[in-house]
Amino acid sequence: MEIVPRVHSIPVGSDLFMGFFAPNVYLVVGKEGALIDSGYGDEQSLASILDYAKGFAGLRLAYILITHAHFDHLGGAIKIKEATGAQIVLHSNEARAADVSADKLVEEGDILALDGLSLEVIHTPGHSPGHACILLKEEGILFSGDHVLGMGTTAMRPPEGDMSQYINSLQKLLDYDIKMICPGHGPPITAPQQKLEELIQHRLEREQQVLSGLRRGMVTVKELVAEIYPELDSRLYEMAQGQVLAHLVKLEREGKAASQAREEDTKYILK
Repeated sequence: MEIVPRVHSIPVGSDLFMGFFAPNVYLVVGKEGALIDSGYGDEQSLASILDYAKGFAGLRLAYILITHAHFDHLGGAIKIKEATGAQIVLHSNEARAADVSADKLVEEGDILALDGLSLEVIHTPGHSPGHACILLKEEGILFSGDHVLGMGTTAMRPPEGDMSQYINSLQKLLDYDIKMICPGHGPPITAPQQKLEELIQHRLEREQQVLSGLRRGMVTVKELVAEIYPELDSRLYEMAQGQVLAHLVKLEREGKAASQAREEDTKYILK
């Protein structure tokens, strides 16, 4: 469907776990076209993407911009490239970290011109080392990948996920003129500044919960997860574990906590 003029969301099926919050694929249409992410790459999703793009008579797909190299965002890129000739674009840090080949590597501040439209690369590490958001400057639309989700919070899994970088990247986005966020999962966000501030506050509050648990003698990730997420769905345990560990790594780097390796569980203490 068309979200706003020149920006379209293409349905690509359902996610194996996230249900109707499947990975979003976006098509930006100028005189040329650009895809933001590519979905899983299954036949049904690929057909949806290619058929939708063919609906614009004479449109040449120039770029497939990948926000980060996780399979639900990158999986279809090669087959779409083979079908259209579009260049796969990835931030250089992500290409190195994930060992992924791309036709064009980009850096912070690079702008891809799309015949009258400008797509600016904003490096937003945290979820992954080279995660990038893409800003359609003329419309003030930010394609946020997994950095900002339409609902819920972004998963952090150290060592790839870095909580310090994630919070810094959220704060960085507050300096941009963003009118709408098109996330990698979930619905568009029409109050972007409010959403960014809420996410920052949520992460800082979670950090205080971790510190409080440490003060009361909960010294392992398992104990802290049980304290902070008392009614957690078992399917979300690994995700919660990653979030808590990411906060502990951040606190350790800041000199607020220290880790003590043991036979099975690493123990953490306040400093």
